[in-house]
Amino acid sequence: MEAHIASTTQVTSRFQDFWGVFRKNYMGLVGLGMLVTAIFVAVFAPVLSPYDPSSTQDVTTGDIYNAPSVDHWLGTDDAGQDVLTNFIFGARVSLTIGFFAAFISLVIGGVFGIVAGFYGGRTEEVLMRFTDIMLVIPDLPLMMVVIALTKPSIFNIILVIGLLYWTTTARVVRSQTLAVKSRKFVLRARSIGAGKGHIIRHHILPLVMPILVVQAVLVVSSAVLAESTLSFLGLGDPTALSWGQMLNYAFGRGAMSTGAWWALVVPGFGIVWVVLGLTLLGQGLEQVLNPRLDTHHLMPSRPTVKSEAAQRSSEKSLLEVKNLSINYISEGKPPARAVENVSFTLKEGELIGLVGESGCGKTTLMLGLLRLLPSAGQIVSGQVYYKDQEITALSDEELNKIRWRNVSIVFQGAMNALNPVRTVGDQIAEAIRKHLPDFPAEKLPARVSELLELVGITSEHKDYYPHQYSGGMRQRAMIAMALACEPQVVIADEPTTALDVMVQAQILDLLDQLRKKLGLAIIFVTHDLGVVAEICDKVLVMYGGVTAEYADVDTIYNSPSHPYTQELLKAFPDLTKPKKKLVSIPGYPPRLDALPAGCRFAPRCPLAFARCHTEQPALHELGDTHIVSCHLVEAPK
Repeated sequence: MEAHIASTTQVTSRFQDFWGVFRKNYMGLVGLGMLVTAIFVAVFAPVLSPYDPSSTQDVTTGDIYNAPSVDHWLGTDDAGQDVLTNFIFGARVSLTIGFFAAFISLVIGGVFGIVAGFYGGRTEEVLMRFTDIMLVIPDLPLMMVVIALTKPSIFNIILVIGLLYWTTTARVVRSQTLAVKSRKFVLRARSIGAGKGHIIRHHILPLVMPILVVQAVLVVSSAVLAESTLSFLGLGDPTALSWGQMLNYAFGRGAMSTGAWWALVVPGFGIVWVVLGLTLLGQGLEQVLNPRLDTHHLMPSRPTVKSEAAQRSSEKSLLEVKNLSINYISEGKPPARAVENVSFTLKEGELIGLVGESGCGKTTLMLGLLRLLPSAGQIVSGQVYYKDQEITALSDEELNKIRWRNVSIVFQGAMNALNPVRTVGDQIAEAIRKHLPDFPAEKLPARVSELLELVGITSEHKDYYPHQYSGGMRQRAMIAMALACEPQVVIADEPTTALDVMVQAQILDLLDQLRKKLGLAIIFVTHDLGVVAEICDKVLVMYGGVTAEYADVDTIYNSPSHPYTQELLKAFPDLTKPKKKLVSIPGYPPRLDALPAGCRFAPRCPLAFARCHTEQPALHELGDTHIVSCHLVEAPK
């Protein structure tokens, strides 16, 4: 009972919030008013009409095409009947056909578009080729043929229009679905174990709805116009008087030749009124359903301690990566070797920094650890162990039990990783509901508030949308979401990207505090060597998809052995050496589908010699925790 009351209250609150925004949209209000007026006229036609539309009593030839008067405000038609009465009752037929035909079209087109866009592959090919075939068939001639071969009736007209007007909706919805499913918040939903049905309902459909609203406007408008066209051509239901049928009778029975303009203008005005009203309403709704950035609410950092620090063990390994290789496969092109033979070990409470230039395979490696790679990405060799479980050999169902409960991820670009049409608190709660189904529903809001306060966001912000958060707050919210199910390993993929220096410092300090308080093990992907020096225990330097150097942070900064690591440090400012001249690395990282022979850094390396351009160096162990991939470190034979 309490849950039902809470649900009803939430729905009421959302409607009030929606209305509070919508009523400020004057274009939408005008459209809503026009549509409500038309529907009101149709519903209360018997009350509003001055005459009975089926009555021909006392009609004489002198009543035909009479001009507007006190008795007949909008004149009479060719049968001597009141045009206003016919107009009011005609609204019922035109609106009924328009809305029901649009509903059929939206259901068919929406299902085709979402299924084709989301599942892709052969399913998309079959559905979209069928859509293309239907799209090239002229709608009006086909409708004329079908209606002519069947008994003209309201049901047949609705069915024919509905079955022929879905193709544009399918193509538009498919395009929107393709765009949405590649967004990071969908990847984040996959990473917390959400199934395809859940993703479609809760992440794809809400962002497709604005498109469906616009299409509803277009299809209802098109359906009303299509019915008017069919009726004008004499293919409408002869037993039901619609606005199109009124136009047909007026043109066919000499309204133009007698100057009875009112017989044409009145039904035409009704059609234009409804189409214009729907258009204005649809555009207004689209603006409201797509949250827009009004103001930023920048909150100061207020980290709050909520639990005691876990005991840190430097001996036990949580995550172990052995010779992992990942390729991107494109038909007709050589594979892009994004990651090749990369190995590292992450222990409890440890923070490993993963550094390198853009395009060196860092993000691909992180996505590969949780098997969140795009369809073209394939793990071709190697193993990833979480404790004693080999992740690369698990089924999707088994892997979902590890994702987020044991290993979670903070995606790069927090705004893209949050669904813009759902509140931040709801998205954090989603992870808990998916992985902790026994968690008491009544305690869920308190848990969300606790997580947000843990990362320095006040609890009242849980009902805010992502666009109402500042950049730093969104990144903090993503960290809170990563901690929702109390994982042991957190992957942070460049969590400070696009943030200003002060906010970056707050985020980094927050991550370090949470690691110490909660005993987290963290993999931190970054370009900033200063960040690595400040908070990391170990560093993995990647270049061209391979390991350049792997060692503890002191070794990397004080005695780097790989030329790439040395060049990175030369390009990084050192405040203890203000007169140090910064040196950039010439050139760019190699294309992963056209790698150079030999060492991948050789074309840019100032110390390269002949062997570097022909033979790829092996991984050399210079100590227990120091690995370098370079010919220069080989012991002389």
